[in-house]
Amino acid sequence: MRNRLILGALAMLVIAAMVTWRWSLGWHPDAARFPVQGLTVAAHYGAVDWGMVRARGADFAFITASSGTTRDPAFESNWNGAHAVGLRHGALHVFSLCEPTADQVTAYLTTVPRAADALPAALALDFTDGCDARPTRAQVLTAIRGFLAPAEYHDGRPMVLRISPAFEDEYRVSEAIVRPLWATGRFREPDYLARPWRMWQANPARTIDGVAEPVAWSVAAP
Repeated sequence: MRNRLILGALAMLVIAAMVTWRWSLGWHPDAARFPVQGLTVAAHYGAVDWGMVRARGADFAFITASSGTTRDPAFESNWNGAHAVGLRHGALHVFSLCEPTADQVTAYLTTVPRAADALPAALALDFTDGCDARPTRAQVLTAIRGFLAPAEYHDGRPMVLRISPAFEDEYRVSEAIVRPLWATGRFREPDYLARPWRMWQANPARTIDGVAEPVAWSVAAP
């Protein structure tokens, strides 16, 4: 009898976990409070049906242009696809602490076109897999500024900084570099940055029709 009770309890826990997982894949912040919502895409998400994505409620898309010194092979098709359906879109570069800043700038500049109707581009700051480098705060801030100067000259406007909690805790970027901020925090509104955020990545893995893999889903501040 005791074993049956234990097995029954375990089964209930498994079912509860599966229900929670399925719920999390579909979750997004309340559109009544956050009416402007969108996604981030990159090559590893596969082909994107941009018309379907827009029909399912996306108001904008940030399209990965480069990661470190590597250009995203799907950038051009995603950029053109979002443009074709009238979806507001901006470029994103994933910064690496393990690769030279100048080479990252080259990867970004040779990928992203000048486009007056595009959203301000974004710079993603986080610790990435396969990179164990931990430079000093002064070195990291210098590197970030070294990327921003030519990238912003190219784009003609300030970039948005998407900073993870771990990266902010280590380097306190939002205290030192004044740019629009993009916070991350799964399901809960974040409060770890030195200034109010303009955007919030609320669900790093949301399923949406039109994209084969779950995508990062964000909202703009109301």
